[in-house]
Amino acid sequence: MKNRWKASAVAVMVVAGGVVAAPAYAADLSCVGDQGDVTVDGDLTVGADQDCVLGGATVTGDIIVEPGGWLDATSVTVGGDVLATDPYGVLLDGTSVGGDVIVYSIDAAGFLYISDLSVGGSVEAGGLDVEITDAAIGGSLVAREPSYIDLVRTSVVGDVDITDADYGVTVAGAIVQGNVSVSGSSRDVLIGSDADGGRDAFGNKIGGGLSLTDNTANLRVAGTTVFGEITLAGNDPIAAFGAGNAAAGTNGDFTGETPGTPPAGDLSVAITVPQQAPGELSWTLEGTSALVDLGVATEELDHYASSGELIPIRVQDTRAGNPLWTLTAQVSDFVAGDQSVSGKYLGWTPEVTDNSGGAVAGAAVGSGFDGGDGLSVARTLASADAGHARAANVVGAGLDLKLPLDTPQGTYSATITLTALS
Repeated sequence: MKNRWKASAVAVMVVAGGVVAAPAYAADLSCVGDQGDVTVDGDLTVGADQDCVLGGATVTGDIIVEPGGWLDATSVTVGGDVLATDPYGVLLDGTSVGGDVIVYSIDAAGFLYISDLSVGGSVEAGGLDVEITDAAIGGSLVAREPSYIDLVRTSVVGDVDITDADYGVTVAGAIVQGNVSVSGSSRDVLIGSDADGGRDAFGNKIGGGLSLTDNTANLRVAGTTVFGEITLAGNDPIAAFGAGNAAAGTNGDFTGETPGTPPAGDLSVAITVPQQAPGELSWTLEGTSALVDLGVATEELDHYASSGELIPIRVQDTRAGNPLWTLTAQVSDFVAGDQSVSGKYLGWTPEVTDNSGGAVAGAAVGSGFDGGDGLSVARTLASADAGHARAANVVGAGLDLKLPLDTPQGTYSATITLTALS
């Protein structure tokens, strides 16, 4: 991979924007369009057939979505409930809801997509597509006649009750402290299993019982531990049990492997570990300006000299596997009006001031005034070997500029381009 970033070396104008506070509303708000990180002291309403986009917003009351409305909420904090009837859709990503999430579609198809959500209360949905991933539900989950429901890597404190899903049910990586009931589905019901009966990468842990009744489709259970009993009735075809199931008891007909016994003991602890995210190699300046000021050059015996410090750069590598990386730099020519001199006259001495991530400083490069190409060609500022620690590094360099005495007077500027290689 390769990423580039440009920083000024000398006397480059930098345009900086001020910090603008998010608008705060003392009363209720009717949301239309992109409201960003708005703060609402009260309720927020998405009107009929309106779109509302929130990013980083805070709503102290409820969010209410009227018929045809679309709510797209990312990293939002809601003090009350999220309520929707016949919406076009509700998307909650990285959001915290203090109360309940209740979304029903009666006269129109819609969707409820939940990802990385914390809900203090319960989630209720019906008549629409339901996808719940990487969530924590403080109450129960109820799904009535969803077109389909995926419950993936999610914790539920109460019960899970799913009825009459026309296009299937998937439960994988769920940790449910209460009971789980799935009934009346007419398409695949996959509990910790794929459609062929193999174990899903994420099994389920159910603190209460598992009830599977009156389902008329492919019904598969694998990799699921039920600390209560599994109850089976009215399923056609009957349930097929794969590997890795355990239960306190099983009542009803099934084929396949007989569940084992749950672990003995006074308490059990369950956790779902997701796949490591791909991550990224990134860097940010550790200063408020991108301007490096080398000041006024001083005349030495045979050259002009100036020195300074590169603005410290924080390098963070969160990529899976911690692969090697190298951060290089190259400087352009120095330009003042119609005058220019080669960037080779700039040299440096790299340093790592925080190598928590295993970074190593690059070799010192002298000014080209004394011979060589200086920083006019790509040079290594810092690097880290494969398998480095998963932490940030802060790197920088002392800069050394030597210019010929016949350099025309003026205020010169050049651009340093940083490139990350891996």
